[in-house]
Amino acid sequence: MTLEPGVAAWVAARLGSPPGEAFFVARSMSEVWGVALADGRRVAVKRRDGGARLAIAARAHRAAARAGIDTPALLAGPDRVGDDAWLTAEDWRPEGALTPQGDAPEAFARLLARIVAALAGVEHAGLEPTPWTAYAHGAEDRVWPPPGSDRWDPHRIEADLPPALVDMARAARARLRASALPPVLGHADLNGMNVRWVGGSPIVHDWDSITAVPEAVLAGVLATDHVAAPDAGAIADIATGERLLAAYEAARGRALTREEGEVAWAASAWLACYNAAFEHLHGGPGAVTAAILRDGGARLALAGA
Repeated sequence: MTLEPGVAAWVAARLGSPPGEAFFVARSMSEVWGVALADGRRVAVKRRDGGARLAIAARAHRAAARAGIDTPALLAGPDRVGDDAWLTAEDWRPEGALTPQGDAPEAFARLLARIVAALAGVEHAGLEPTPWTAYAHGAEDRVWPPPGSDRWDPHRIEADLPPALVDMARAARARLRASALPPVLGHADLNGMNVRWVGGSPIVHDWDSITAVPEAVLAGVLATDHVAAPDAGAIADIATGERLLAAYEAARGRALTREEGEVAWAASAWLACYNAAFEHLHGGPGAVTAAILRDGGARLALAGA
């Protein structure tokens, strides 16, 4: 595939070498091309909207790299092109396995702790949460956060969802909104879709998935979602989530307070319900729906909800 002329011109101007054919193309909420440059380098070129969020994501990406977290180098951007589109270019880093060697909960917990520490000084005023961490949205007539388009909106099919699923999402959201824990900046989508492992060493992708929420929310999201992989929706069971939270406490060098522990489990239930709703939105109930309907009550009990 040949890049569009405007994208190709941007690549040549910003990276100092003209692009050849795209050897990889993906389109979802953004567009990504894998491109071989004339000088032999291979890069990932991304086009998406959200300039304010992308500027913060770029600062976080570079701060993580400075802190020694292995991540594809951000080579250029975000630069605005057209009416409301932004381009970035990164090193192409396809290597690594979907899961780490050794204990996965411990490896992911250490990674999140490193990221939270690395991003502590990054200015993030005005950062909108990622959709799956937008439980504090102000639309009181709906459970699920307002989306960018109908395609991403479980609200439009809520009548078709299992009533227990909606009730659990509502209870988890209420518990999260009742908390006054301060936000921190972190990566909210650390799993097999965005982390590759060379042995026990991670390579972290997708810095668009940063969000500013309480640290306990980040830990609870990770405790639930670190088992997800491309084309394989899944959530970790409660015992695995407990092991990850304990490993996160060890990595951070402090125990979670009772409030933080409850918020982590509320985030666990919220994310599982959100992902289950998306299973229904995009084809029908699957593994996440079955799991949260089976153990959602126990998660909410741990959340004090």
